Amino acid sequence: MKTLTLRISNSGAHFSDTGFIPWSATNLPSGDFRFSERTDIYWQVIMLAYDKNTARLRVQVLDFEAKPESFVPGREMKSPVRMLEFMPLAEAPFKAQLSYYKAGALKDILLPKTSVDEPALHPASAPGEEATSSSVRPVQFTYPLLDLTFANGGVKGEVDLPGINELLPFKIINDHIVAEFDAIKAFFVKALKRQTIKVSTTLRFVDGEPQLGRATSPQIDRINGEMLELFRARAVKSLLNFDPVKTVDKSLFTPEDVFASLDDDELGKATLPTDGHDLLAEILRHKKVRNARQLEFLAGTLHEAHTKLRYVLSPSFGFVFLATGQDANHFILELLDSHATYVWSIPKAWESLNAQFRSVEREIAAIGQLGRGQYRRTLHFEHEFWFVIHENAESGLVDGFPRWRNRLLEGLV
Repeated sequence: MKTLTLRISNSGAHFSDTGFIPWSATNLPSGDFRFSERTDIYWQVIMLAYDKNTARLRVQVLDFEAKPESFVPGREMKSPVRMLEFMPLAEAPFKAQLSYYKAGALKDILLPKTSVDEPALHPASAPGEEATSSSVRPVQFTYPLLDLTFANGGVKGEVDLPGINELLPFKIINDHIVAEFDAIKAFFVKALKRQTIKVSTTLRFVDGEPQLGRATSPQIDRINGEMLELFRARAVKSLLNFDPVKTVDKSLFTPEDVFASLDDDELGKATLPTDGHDLLAEILRHKKVRNARQLEFLAGTLHEAHTKLRYVLSPSFGFVFLATGQDANHFILELLDSHATYVWSIPKAWESLNAQFRSVEREIAAIGQLGRGQYRRTLHFEHEFWFVIHENAESGLVDGFPRWRNRLLEGLV
């Protein structure tokens, strides 16, 4: 049977640079999961069957971490493929590559829990020995945590066991772990309060070759959602105090700008989502913000769907949303815990959208230099600038959000 390397994206499964199968044309529940976009994902699949009448190709994923060089950009399929059917997927490596999923929707496309155990290996004796029950024996050892490799779906390493003349690979499954955690291993050392982990596994000989079975570790089991939530909370706090000195002459930042400026071993780069909307949701989960409803409304209702959110780091952390009106593009600045929403309205016909963003960026830089009050008093913006005050934002008796929303919508023409 032939194998094929697919490049996996949130659009679908790509068999070349120009050809791909959308998730809606597969048996995976389109819309109920989303892949992390931190790293490129490649799957090696084996082609099991092809139905010429329906152009349905059935495949089995062999490797969820296939090498990028095995992907063939110019590949042309010999026969048309209109439907891609995946055999049940291994749960841990699949979920480790996702940034979002609906658990109930995935149950029919995942292997049963018992199926993700190590493949059944027929016990064999060591060279020159009769096969006995001692061919499979338990093994325990300690291993330096910093020497582990953190990968999607768990950690792995190689151990030197007494009496074995070669290093033996082992893997410990944990679907909370992703490859990005390899850069922040020092944080796990600090959180676990130890430099080493205890590993339990089994040693067996297959055709005279030593192999380790599935490994477990109580320390790796402690890396769970609760620990990662603490990491994300710390990462959010660090991000909100981010120093933009590294990226001078800039007031607006895309998600890529912000994460590219973080060091590889910073918590934020490994634990926070890179999508602008997801990051905003993460911030609002971990920080009480007085204008949270305004931010959620701007992100969920008004922001142009195919335009990336821009971040503002000065005078304080915030977001710039783009709302499209009938005659103008409206650039909406909402800083965390601010008392007003700032809007720059630029005619659609005025230069390009990138030029409009640059014009707004200059105005935000001026606010950082002059302060908001002085900026409003000395305004020289060539197009329209206006703002909406957050009335009664902290009142427990009067809800000022409806009035803010109505005033904002009145100006977005």
